Amino acid sequence: MPKFDDMNETDVREMIVRPLLTSLGYAHGTEASIRTEQTFRYGKAFLGRKNAKKDPDLAGRADYILEVASYGRWVAEVKAPSEEITRDAVEQAHTYAAHPEVAALFFLVTNGRKFHLYRTSSLDAPLMAWAFEEMDEIFLALGNLVSPDAIKRKVKLLVPDAGKPLAAGVASNVQIIGGFVRYEDHESNHALLAMDSINGLELPITSGRVSRASDGRLHAQLNMAKAAPMMGELNALLQREDDYDFYSSDEYVSTDRDRPTIFQNFVENYTPAGALVAFPGFGKAPMPFGIRMAARTEAVGYIDGDTFKGTMQLSYEFAFDSIPPMVRRALEAQIGPIPATPRAQGGGVFEVKLLNL
Repeated sequence: MPKFDDMNETDVREMIVRPLLTSLGYAHGTEASIRTEQTFRYGKAFLGRKNAKKDPDLAGRADYILEVASYGRWVAEVKAPSEEITRDAVEQAHTYAAHPEVAALFFLVTNGRKFHLYRTSSLDAPLMAWAFEEMDEIFLALGNLVSPDAIKRKVKLLVPDAGKPLAAGVASNVQIIGGFVRYEDHESNHALLAMDSINGLELPITSGRVSRASDGRLHAQLNMAKAAPMMGELNALLQREDDYDFYSSDEYVSTDRDRPTIFQNFVENYTPAGALVAFPGFGKAPMPFGIRMAARTEAVGYIDGDTFKGTMQLSYEFAFDSIPPMVRRALEAQIGPIPATPRAQGGGVFEVKLLNL
């Protein structure tokens, strides 16, 4: 039994909540990800509507976002054991869970001693409530609600009827005929992954299609023009093409900017030692060590006329396999210490032109 009287909020996060999330099947840099540093493109308002009254006002940041890419997400808010789970704490967590750029299915509020799980759509009473001592007996029921497999089951897995529209006034299969993506606010925690040079870069969307996948999810496949040199080198390092497949578990694409649709693209791969790759800013060279990568792109938007428009977030997480000591020393002499978890992230805006609405 933990000594709650000696614990603070950080202790609860790392000693109680994170092991619980891991047991449920979530991990950093995977399809079922633990996200701890959510960055909003527009903190209060969607698409720059700074005074929009309908947008939830963010009261702080939730500690964890638990996300199954393109299926759904839920959030966890952690308090110190000395704090009670009050109505204010529940409402604070709800503002985060209900924000258009999160759109969580559930949210959890805990102080380590007690746990309250809510549906984001209902604050009247917890869907589940339990004490720390009851964790073992409720774990199966909790997993049936919020494990990665449970979140996936929430998507209607029946093949949709032929001709089911993608949105109000939108056909069941729509061609993408143009548009653009503009990159903003890109940064990394290491010079090896420098991305600030692409800020302001605008690339055309050349073609694509929006339809439904066999499992019922919305599927947007789009083709981008060849990226500028820096983006091209990064994509080569990541072994990525300029074609992207985005999925959403929403039944329809939103036509309401207050309730946007979240499309996601998630890619992970491994580049072995010896593979010839392009290092951004350094040219091509054989990889002296293995590199694992998880890349996530999230597009949050709605249909306005014949255009799907919105904001996007991009994040890359890396792990290096056994960097030889001499190579590490040489790299660090040029570009500084290599962090344990190299990452890059950024955002931007987009507009996708649609045909046959």
